[in-house]
Amino acid sequence: MKMLVFILFFPLLALSQKDTFLIMEMYYKDKDTLILADIEEIEILHFRNREDERYFRRLQYKTLKVYPYAKLAAQQLDSIQTQLELIPKKRKRKAYVKATEQWIKEDLAPELKKLSRWEGRILSKLIYRETNISTYQIVKDLKGGFYAFFWQGMAKLYDNNLKTPYQPQSVEEDKWIEYIIVDANKKGIIK
Repeated sequence: MKMLVFILFFPLLALSQKDTFLIMEMYYKDKDTLILADIEEIEILHFRNREDERYFRRLQYKTLKVYPYAKLAAQQLDSIQTQLELIPKKRKRKAYVKATEQWIKEDLAPELKKLSRWEGRILSKLIYRETNISTYQIVKDLKGGFYAFFWQGMAKLYDNNLKTPYQPQSVEEDKWIEYIIVDANKKGIIK
């Protein structure tokens, strides 16, 4: 009788879930039924204390806030590099970089100035994640060594480092940032 009820209602249970799964095999042992099926992996977050959980939630909020800027920076850098390859003369390349810099100052600077120090540090790491180039190297390539040195000095005044690489394998904060981005991609929060 129990088996009959199980067989009748199990398909309804399987279909009522958000994602369906395929039953691979069913085993009957004594009066138990074992089912083998492929199901989606789930991750369980565990925090040592409330402070760690609070830190993670703040990091999550800040990461999702600055991630669109990092994506935009990666797209713009790719576009700039493509355009610079097409421009043969150094003077015209310099003028193109200056025009792009002016666009950034007019459109993005007001929003970027509102970022906190921590958000700026996260943005720098995310730009490294998206481009595989440090923000210091980007500035150095586009504007020259003096500008890169100047902006590195300014970043140091505000407890940041433009040369900091993104290392999710070894740095705890970078591991959490990577988790946040991957999880947000899975959930469709970011694209």
